[in-house]
Amino acid sequence: MDWSALGGQLAQIGLPALGTLLGGPLGGAVGGIVGKGVAAALGVAPTPEAVSKAIADDPTGASIKLAEIEAETKRQDAYLADIANARAMQLGLVQTHSWTQNMPAILTLLIIASWITLTIALYFVQAEIPERVYQLLSQAYGAANLALGTAIAFWLGSSRSSQVKDNQITALLPAAVRR
Repeated sequence: MDWSALGGQLAQIGLPALGTLLGGPLGGAVGGIVGKGVAAALGVAPTPEAVSKAIADDPTGASIKLAEIEAETKRQDAYLADIANARAMQLGLVQTHSWTQNMPAILTLLIIASWITLTIALYFVQAEIPERVYQLLSQAYGAANLALGTAIAFWLGSSRSSQVKDNQITALLPAAVRR
């Protein structure tokens, strides 16, 4: 028995996405990786036979445990589709030579300029600043710090490990799950 043979069994207990993932065209290739996750969720050995037996012995319990995996798979798929949409939109703007294609760069430069200006105003201006103005500058400085962090995350990504995770998930989820 191989991992792709579990596809029908998973679909029968109400988990069509996992069933399609294992039983689809890439089932044999992805089965080893996804199958190990399914086996771990069921608490059995990472073999197709053990997973099949666990599902047959307790279809309801297996359905509940595997529904959590399927829900997480769908959530990750939606997240990756959202990222792909944003990248496709930006690429489309560049390809059509839209004036808005440079908007992320322009906004990033404005954020940096605002942050520098507020830093100078708060830390290097020697004149007496009225309390109300100082409070407003402090709030604006906090907002500028947040915006600067967001701009950096936009250009560089939130973290290296997040990028690696996204690449791994993209490699594991074939187009068959996106139905």
